[in-house]
Amino acid sequence: MNKLLITIQDIAKLSGFDGNIDNDSINPFIFMAQINDIKRILGDTLYLKIVSDFDNDVLTGDYLDIYNNYISIIQSYYTCSYYLQLGVAKVSQNGAYLVTPEKTEQIFDDKTDKMADKYEKLGVSLELKLIEVLDGLNLPERPTPSDINAKSNFNWIRVK
Repeated sequence: MNKLLITIQDIAKLSGFDGNIDNDSINPFIFMAQINDIKRILGDTLYLKIVSDFDNDVLTGDYLDIYNNYISIIQSYYTCSYYLQLGVAKVSQNGAYLVTPEKTEQIFDDKTDKMADKYEKLGVSLELKLIEVLDGLNLPERPTPSDINAKSNFNWIRVK
């Protein structure tokens, strides 16, 4: 598995998430956003270039700008959305259960669904801007516009 491009601390800077969420709890959702969304947006070639440069701590130029201004933020928003939808329950050999810390009030599905939807919309909005930016850059690994499978802020529209 590749190194994760963001951490819970990155997410906490951009969201209402506490930076003390256990890594074992949040990292699967960071990975999910990286593989399902960041890789989809960038395409295989550009994704592999950025991950490799990130792993080797040699991101520079346009690649570093793309990472700092788009990838890390988009991945944070999508991670928040996934975590709110899927991370509120745990599954063990005894079945599925809600995670409820002591002395807290549980937020119910409709509220977490709304919050997850808002974070996804933030990610989609920035994703569409990144696609515009990529179109203006002369990167050899850049996917052609017809190869990008972008999401849209409208559930009934898919940009191709």
